[in-house]
Amino acid sequence: MNGHEVEEVLKKIAPYNLAYEGETLGFIYGDPEKVVQKIGVTWRPTVEVLQQCLDKKIDLLINHEPLLQSEKASVIPISRLTFPPNQLRKKLLEESKLSVLVAHSNWDDAEQGNNDSLADALEIDVHTRIPFGRVGKVKPRKLSKFIGFVKKKLGCENLIVVGDPKMTIQAVAVVSGSGNSLVEMIEVSKQEGADVLVSGDIQDSRARFGKEIKIALIDAGGYYTETPGMRKLAKLLQQEVGKAASVEYLDPGPPWKVF
Repeated sequence: MNGHEVEEVLKKIAPYNLAYEGETLGFIYGDPEKVVQKIGVTWRPTVEVLQQCLDKKIDLLINHEPLLQSEKASVIPISRLTFPPNQLRKKLLEESKLSVLVAHSNWDDAEQGNNDSLADALEIDVHTRIPFGRVGKVKPRKLSKFIGFVKKKLGCENLIVVGDPKMTIQAVAVVSGSGNSLVEMIEVSKQEGADVLVSGDIQDSRARFGKEIKIALIDAGGYYTETPGMRKLAKLLQQEVGKAASVEYLDPGPPWKVF
């Protein structure tokens, strides 16, 4: 099969009409006509992941997060910066002759996508879809107990938590990725009856916002909240392409450790 055929499979699994308006989807690098025998799937295409693509002779990479780091500056003159990771990425892309497809918000909101997979991992009985998120019931327990449950289910050692550890959790909202950085996601989760929002990328002002509207927040990070769904995507792709190509999940790993 070639890259165009892989894209058609991807559209079936994660329809492009689910993406938010104006998002770039589909091929962003390489030759769509290239014969594809090995497919890589990753959450974030780090330098290490692209090196794996070269070493493993991956023909096509499907990634969720941007291929290159954003080249912006607001304090230092941008002319002073060279963005070395992007230079390494471009070098590896050229050496590997890789083709790259993006599946971002369309996969977040797809059936069995990132948010459904996160809800499944946390044993949430989903009853409501919110934009790029889900809300549902869980077995009632104190927030302190639910924190331990989230750590175990997502495999993360540490969480950032806003809320009273003694409060009872009965309804949970999930937004895979950066939902805790968006006040609208926090407020809509509260409107839909969630006692806690599980997502990533919280900021001081958002933590205070959640506290003020009396909803607990759990920041498990983008990596841990989106990995279940990205592994699911690799599995679904393999089922769809069958023996025409092999599919491998390339894990970028968490970006830090907490001491």
